[in-house]
Amino acid sequence: MNLSSVPTDIRLLADRLSPGQHKKKCPQCHHERSKHKHDKSLSINVGSDGIRYHCHHCETSGGWMHTTKEYVPRPIEIRQSNTGNEVVKKYLRGRGIPDKVIEDHTIQGTYTFNGKPMPAVGFPYRDGSQVMAIKWRSADATTKMYSQENVCRDFFNLENYKKGNSILLVEGEMDALTWLGCDLPENLTVMSIPNGAPAKVKDGKVDARDDTKFQYVWRAKKALDSASEIILCFDNDEPGKALHDEIIRRIGISKAKIINLDEYKDTSEAYAAKGESFLLGQLEDCESVPTVGLYRAREFRKEYDKLYEEGQIKGASTGIKSLDKYIQIIPGQLTVVSGFPSSGKSDLIDQLVLNLSKSDGWKTVYCSFEKPPALHMAQLAQKLINAPFFEGVSERMEMSKKDYAFDWVNEHFMFMDHSLDGPSTIDGILDTASAAVMQMGCRVLVIDPYNFIDLPPGDRETDSISRMLTKVQKWSKAHDCHTFFIAHPTKVAPDRRGISNGKVVITGHDIAGSAAWFAKCDIGLTCWRHPRDAEKPEFHVWKVRWGWVGKNGSEKLNFDRVSGRWSDYEKEPEDENYWKLD
Repeated sequence: MNLSSVPTDIRLLADRLSPGQHKKKCPQCHHERSKHKHDKSLSINVGSDGIRYHCHHCETSGGWMHTTKEYVPRPIEIRQSNTGNEVVKKYLRGRGIPDKVIEDHTIQGTYTFNGKPMPAVGFPYRDGSQVMAIKWRSADATTKMYSQENVCRDFFNLENYKKGNSILLVEGEMDALTWLGCDLPENLTVMSIPNGAPAKVKDGKVDARDDTKFQYVWRAKKALDSASEIILCFDNDEPGKALHDEIIRRIGISKAKIINLDEYKDTSEAYAAKGESFLLGQLEDCESVPTVGLYRAREFRKEYDKLYEEGQIKGASTGIKSLDKYIQIIPGQLTVVSGFPSSGKSDLIDQLVLNLSKSDGWKTVYCSFEKPPALHMAQLAQKLINAPFFEGVSERMEMSKKDYAFDWVNEHFMFMDHSLDGPSTIDGILDTASAAVMQMGCRVLVIDPYNFIDLPPGDRETDSISRMLTKVQKWSKAHDCHTFFIAHPTKVAPDRRGISNGKVVITGHDIAGSAAWFAKCDIGLTCWRHPRDAEKPEFHVWKVRWGWVGKNGSEKLNFDRVSGRWSDYEKEPEDENYWKLD
């Protein structure tokens, strides 16, 4: 969000607050109320990545990212009181938690929620021996109250992980305590998600706007990489299933296994109904995430039911209505983009991914061999602001808008820098892209262009390209990302109308190196422009694998030379001399 759009009184209030969750009187509405003037209706969350606020009375909401300095948490000194201890222990024992687990993994006492002291259990988040944050929960079976001291930025119980152990990931701290009370193998470390399942689920998936809430996965990369296996046991509801898919998307499926809780909502409910023996049995029978091979129909039951209820999968909009008639952007698919030099193929893809960031919050990682990152950022800024970045014939963007564009690009894009010995093999590119998914939750990969990629020596080019595209396909599906792969055509000289070999545009069969470019892509797209009318380029869709995604066809677009923006074509009277050569 643009900081300038945040009410000044809210920004000044939030800037004075320490990290954590806060309840305050809303400066936007409390003085206008006839009743409940002193209600603390404004929720403010000061996190590691930024500040979010929402008033439950006037519905004012928003937030902004930290851009000046990174939040550095300070250790918390535990001030434990005996008040409420026995109430808390009784509450935890009633849920089957042994005393040793209570003493080793919780703080028992009293905590003030919204001005009211209540018996509460504290879950300490440690960095080594230091407590960096505490999540508090009221010790009451009927009233659930939550609060935090500092921001819980890592997995709960991460400090007890030992290299090479298996990891059991659960959705909440109470589930972690339940598992820790069981007779577990010594080489298994139980950890829980710091902020639970996502509040927003869109089409069964985590909303892209919440991608930054999963930074704890990246911070635990060393532990996750060294773990022998990663077992997931999340709640049996829609948010829990979305969390399951998102964690697997980020960590990859090679080590992932799944615990089936049958009909029970969560670990605590399963334990209360069936006891420890049931949980241990499900742990022993946990199954790997399917990757290749044959599957029972039950593996696809969720997708099967969804097709019945909602019809075919709907992809994201390109942000250009005329192009939307032909293609949708579907996660897990591969789009091959081609065209003659200077036809605008890279520039069009920049427009599409920028549109995706604005409309759906998608984040993109670029592997661009021909553009230095700073220049690429400037071009994206031009499209975003709709004004030139550099001095020239038109008035350039203001300094404040340049800074706003930087914050936007920083939030939504990552770049591989090949001037600093970035990856140049397809394996290196995909490994780096996997890190971008884990760190930032990227949902789009752009590889531009193919001919800079190092192929294995001694192999036939056509075979190498085929294997390369297979790897890209598998990676896209595994991480639920859409990949745009830009490839130049075979060296054929177009005439002055852009016509080559009797065709106005090239297709996947004309791309250098292999027919696999056509065979293995889900969508094939070519950019073309008349040499005398660069501001009226065309797109040509020459392949759509699935009819419900789109169809083949072509239309003109508008291109603004000043801002670099692409948009729908505004029809003008046909120029009778358009196709005549001078």
